[in-house]
Amino acid sequence: MREMSFSLFAVHLSDGAFSTGWTATGFAGTAILLLIAMWRVREEEIPRIGLLSAAFFVGSSIHIKLALLPTSVHLILNGLVGVVLGRRAPLAIVVGLLLQCLLLAHGGLTTLGLNTCIIAIPAVIAGWAYPVLRTLRVPSFARGVLLGGGAVALTVTFNFLVLLFGGKEDWSTLAKLVLLAHLPVVFVEGLMLGVIVQYLEMVKPEMLGSRPDRQQTKDDFDEESC
Repeated sequence: MREMSFSLFAVHLSDGAFSTGWTATGFAGTAILLLIAMWRVREEEIPRIGLLSAAFFVGSSIHIKLALLPTSVHLILNGLVGVVLGRRAPLAIVVGLLLQCLLLAHGGLTTLGLNTCIIAIPAVIAGWAYPVLRTLRVPSFARGVLLGGGAVALTVTFNFLVLLFGGKEDWSTLAKLVLLAHLPVVFVEGLMLGVIVQYLEMVKPEMLGSRPDRQQTKDDFDEESC
Protein backbone atom coordinates (compact mmCIF):
# COMPACT_ATOMS: atom_id res chain seq x y z
CA MET A 1 0.00 0.00 0.00
CA ARG A 2 2.83 2.37 0.81
CA GLU A 3 4.39 1.78 -2.62
CA MET A 4 1.05 2.44 -4.34
CA SER A 5 0.49 5.62 -2.34
CA PHE A 6 3.76 7.12 -3.40
CA SER A 7 3.24 6.16 -7.05
CA LEU A 8 -0.09 7.97 -6.91
CA PHE A 9 1.67 11.24 -6.10
CA ALA A 10 2.53 11.52 -9.79
CA VAL A 11 -0.07 12.80 -12.24
CA HIS A 12 -0.07 9.33 -13.86
CA LEU A 13 -2.49 7.09 -11.94
CA SER A 14 -1.42 3.56 -11.00
CA ASP A 15 -3.06 0.16 -11.41
CA GLY A 16 -5.43 -1.27 -8.83
CA ALA A 17 -6.49 1.94 -7.09
CA PHE A 18 -9.71 2.76 -8.96
CA SER A 19 -13.12 1.20 -9.43
CA THR A 20 -14.02 -0.77 -12.54
CA GLY A 21 -16.57 1.85 -13.54
CA TRP A 22 -14.01 4.63 -13.56
CA THR A 23 -11.38 2.63 -15.48
CA ALA A 24 -13.99 1.56 -18.06
CA THR A 25 -15.12 5.17 -18.48
CA GLY A 26 -11.50 6.17 -19.03
CA PHE A 27 -11.06 3.63 -21.84
CA ALA A 28 -14.36 4.69 -23.42
CA GLY A 29 -13.30 8.34 -23.35
CA THR A 30 -9.90 7.45 -24.79
CA ALA A 31 -11.54 5.48 -27.62
CA ILE A 32 -13.61 8.54 -28.56
CA LEU A 33 -10.55 10.82 -28.41
CA LEU A 34 -8.54 8.45 -30.61
CA LEU A 35 -11.32 8.03 -33.17
CA ILE A 36 -11.52 11.81 -33.56
CA ALA A 37 -7.72 12.12 -33.63
CA MET A 38 -7.25 9.43 -36.29
CA TRP A 39 -9.90 10.77 -38.65
CA ARG A 40 -8.24 11.56 -41.97
CA VAL A 41 -4.67 11.70 -40.69
CA ARG A 42 -2.47 12.96 -43.52
CA GLU A 43 0.87 11.32 -44.24
CA GLU A 44 2.73 14.59 -43.72
CA GLU A 45 1.35 14.84 -40.19
CA ILE A 46 2.92 11.56 -39.02
CA PRO A 47 6.49 12.89 -38.44
CA ARG A 48 5.10 15.74 -36.33
CA ILE A 49 3.01 13.31 -34.27
CA GLY A 50 6.08 11.12 -33.76
CA LEU A 51 8.21 14.09 -32.71
CA LEU A 52 5.67 15.25 -30.13
CA SER A 53 5.22 11.68 -28.86
CA ALA A 54 8.94 11.57 -28.14
CA ALA A 55 8.95 15.01 -26.51
CA PHE A 56 6.01 14.06 -24.30
CA PHE A 57 7.63 10.74 -23.34
CA VAL A 58 10.97 12.31 -22.43
CA GLY A 59 9.48 15.32 -20.62
CA SER A 60 7.24 13.16 -18.44
CA SER A 61 10.10 10.77 -17.67
CA ILE A 62 12.33 13.33 -15.94
CA HIS A 63 11.27 13.59 -12.29
CA ILE A 64 12.18 16.52 -10.04
CA LYS A 65 12.25 15.90 -6.29
CA LEU A 66 10.50 18.52 -4.18
CA ALA A 67 12.13 19.66 -0.94
CA LEU A 68 8.99 20.39 1.07
CA LEU A 69 6.79 17.46 -0.01
CA PRO A 70 7.54 13.71 0.01
CA THR A 71 7.11 13.42 -3.73
CA SER A 72 8.48 14.36 -7.13
CA VAL A 73 6.90 16.07 -10.12
CA HIS A 74 7.64 16.15 -13.81
CA LEU A 75 6.82 18.24 -16.86
CA ILE A 76 3.60 17.23 -18.60
CA LEU A 77 3.91 19.17 -21.88
CA ASN A 78 0.31 18.56 -22.92
CA GLY A 79 -0.13 22.26 -23.69
CA LEU A 80 2.73 22.06 -26.18
CA VAL A 81 1.37 18.84 -27.69
CA GLY A 82 -2.08 20.37 -28.03
CA VAL A 83 -0.94 23.63 -29.61
CA VAL A 84 1.22 21.83 -32.17
CA LEU A 85 -1.01 18.83 -32.95
CA GLY A 86 -4.52 20.11 -32.27
CA ARG A 87 -7.05 17.25 -32.33
CA ARG A 88 -4.23 14.80 -33.14
CA ALA A 89 -2.79 15.32 -29.63
CA PRO A 90 -4.32 12.14 -28.12
CA LEU A 91 -2.31 10.02 -30.58
CA ALA A 92 0.99 11.35 -29.22
CA ILE A 93 -0.17 11.23 -25.61
CA VAL A 94 -1.47 7.66 -25.62
CA VAL A 95 1.76 6.41 -27.25
CA GLY A 96 3.87 8.30 -24.71
CA LEU A 97 1.83 7.00 -21.77
CA LEU A 98 1.97 3.41 -23.03
CA LEU A 99 5.75 3.56 -23.44
CA GLN A 100 6.16 5.09 -19.98
CA CYS A 101 4.10 2.27 -18.50
CA LEU A 102 5.91 -0.54 -20.34
CA LEU A 103 9.46 0.81 -20.16
CA LEU A 104 9.49 2.83 -16.92
CA ALA A 105 6.61 1.34 -14.88
CA HIS A 106 5.15 4.85 -14.68
CA GLY A 107 1.35 4.76 -14.59
CA GLY A 108 -0.51 1.53 -15.38
CA LEU A 109 -2.18 -0.49 -18.12
CA THR A 110 -5.60 -0.60 -16.46
CA THR A 111 -5.45 3.16 -15.88
CA LEU A 112 -4.14 3.97 -19.36
CA GLY A 113 -7.59 5.19 -20.37
CA LEU A 114 -7.98 7.44 -17.34
CA ASN A 115 -4.47 8.85 -17.69
CA THR A 116 -5.01 9.52 -21.40
CA CYS A 117 -8.26 11.40 -20.75
CA ILE A 118 -6.74 13.40 -17.89
CA ILE A 119 -3.84 14.59 -20.04
CA ALA A 120 -5.26 14.56 -23.57
CA ILE A 121 -8.53 16.45 -22.99
CA PRO A 122 -6.69 19.61 -21.79
CA ALA A 123 -4.30 19.22 -24.73
CA VAL A 124 -7.18 19.16 -27.22
CA ILE A 125 -8.74 22.19 -25.50
CA ALA A 126 -5.41 24.04 -25.78
CA GLY A 127 -5.24 23.19 -29.48
CA TRP A 128 -8.77 24.51 -29.99
CA ALA A 129 -8.15 27.67 -27.94
CA TYR A 130 -4.90 28.65 -29.69
CA PRO A 131 -6.46 30.00 -32.92
CA VAL A 132 -9.24 31.65 -30.89
CA LEU A 133 -6.68 33.59 -28.84
CA ARG A 134 -4.77 34.45 -32.01
CA THR A 135 -7.96 35.80 -33.60
CA LEU A 136 -8.52 37.89 -30.46
CA ARG A 137 -5.02 39.37 -30.99
CA VAL A 138 -3.66 38.06 -27.70
CA PRO A 139 0.17 38.45 -27.90
CA SER A 140 1.99 35.25 -28.79
CA PHE A 141 3.90 34.97 -25.51
CA ALA A 142 0.70 35.50 -23.50
CA ARG A 143 -1.05 32.84 -25.60
CA GLY A 144 1.62 30.32 -24.73
CA VAL A 145 1.57 31.19 -21.04
CA LEU A 146 -2.22 30.88 -20.86
CA LEU A 147 -2.38 27.61 -22.79
CA GLY A 148 0.69 25.96 -21.25
CA GLY A 149 -0.24 26.81 -17.69
CA GLY A 150 -3.94 26.28 -18.32
CA ALA A 151 -3.46 22.79 -19.78
CA VAL A 152 -1.41 21.67 -16.78
CA ALA A 153 -3.83 23.28 -14.33
CA LEU A 154 -6.76 21.48 -15.97
CA THR A 155 -4.83 18.18 -15.98
CA VAL A 156 -4.05 18.48 -12.28
CA THR A 157 -7.69 19.37 -11.58
CA PHE A 158 -8.93 16.28 -13.48
CA ASN A 159 -6.37 14.17 -11.62
CA PHE A 160 -7.57 15.64 -8.31
CA LEU A 161 -11.21 14.82 -9.10
CA VAL A 162 -10.45 11.24 -10.16
CA LEU A 163 -8.42 10.63 -6.99
CA LEU A 164 -11.16 12.20 -4.90
CA PHE A 165 -14.16 10.38 -6.35
CA GLY A 166 -12.87 7.32 -8.22
CA GLY A 167 -10.55 5.61 -5.76
CA LYS A 168 -11.28 2.30 -4.08
CA GLU A 169 -9.97 3.92 -0.89
CA ASP A 170 -9.99 7.43 0.53
CA TRP A 171 -7.35 9.31 -1.46
CA SER A 172 -8.53 12.80 -0.44
CA THR A 173 -5.27 13.71 1.34
CA LEU A 174 -3.23 12.41 -1.58
CA ALA A 175 -5.40 14.34 -4.03
CA LYS A 176 -4.72 17.60 -2.19
CA LEU A 177 -0.98 16.93 -2.05
CA VAL A 178 -0.86 16.18 -5.79
CA LEU A 179 -2.68 19.44 -6.46
CA LEU A 180 -0.26 21.41 -4.26
CA ALA A 181 2.85 19.69 -5.62
CA HIS A 182 2.07 20.59 -9.24
CA LEU A 183 1.49 24.32 -8.75
CA PRO A 184 5.14 25.07 -9.70
CA VAL A 185 4.70 22.95 -12.85
CA VAL A 186 1.76 25.16 -13.93
CA PHE A 187 4.02 28.22 -13.67
CA VAL A 188 7.05 26.63 -15.37
CA GLU A 189 5.10 25.13 -18.29
CA GLY A 190 3.25 28.39 -18.85
CA LEU A 191 6.52 30.29 -19.24
CA MET A 192 8.04 27.52 -21.35
CA LEU A 193 5.17 27.38 -23.82
CA GLY A 194 5.07 31.17 -23.98
CA VAL A 195 8.67 31.21 -25.21
CA ILE A 196 8.10 28.27 -27.59
CA VAL A 197 4.96 29.75 -29.18
CA GLN A 198 6.61 33.14 -29.64
CA TYR A 199 9.64 31.50 -31.26
CA LEU A 200 7.66 29.16 -33.54
CA GLU A 201 5.36 31.91 -34.75
CA MET A 202 8.42 33.90 -35.72
CA VAL A 203 10.50 31.21 -37.45
CA LYS A 204 8.25 28.22 -38.25
CA PRO A 205 4.53 29.00 -37.93
CA GLU A 206 3.57 25.90 -39.91
CA MET A 207 4.56 23.82 -36.85
CA LEU A 208 1.56 25.13 -34.96
CA GLY A 209 -1.65 23.14 -35.14
CA SER A 210 -3.75 26.11 -36.22
CA ARG A 211 -1.67 26.40 -39.43
CA PRO A 212 -1.88 30.22 -39.64
CA ASP A 213 -1.10 31.80 -42.95
CA ARG A 214 2.31 33.40 -43.01
CA GLN A 215 1.08 36.90 -43.79
CA GLN A 216 -1.29 36.99 -40.82
CA THR A 217 1.44 35.69 -38.50
CA LYS A 218 3.78 38.40 -39.77
CA ASP A 219 1.08 41.03 -39.17
CA ASP A 220 0.65 39.74 -35.60
CA PHE A 221 4.33 40.23 -34.88
CA ASP A 222 4.44 43.62 -36.54
CA GLU A 223 1.52 44.72 -34.38
CA GLU A 224 3.11 43.35 -31.18
CA SER A 225 6.40 45.10 -31.92
CA CYS A 226 4.71 48.50 -32.32
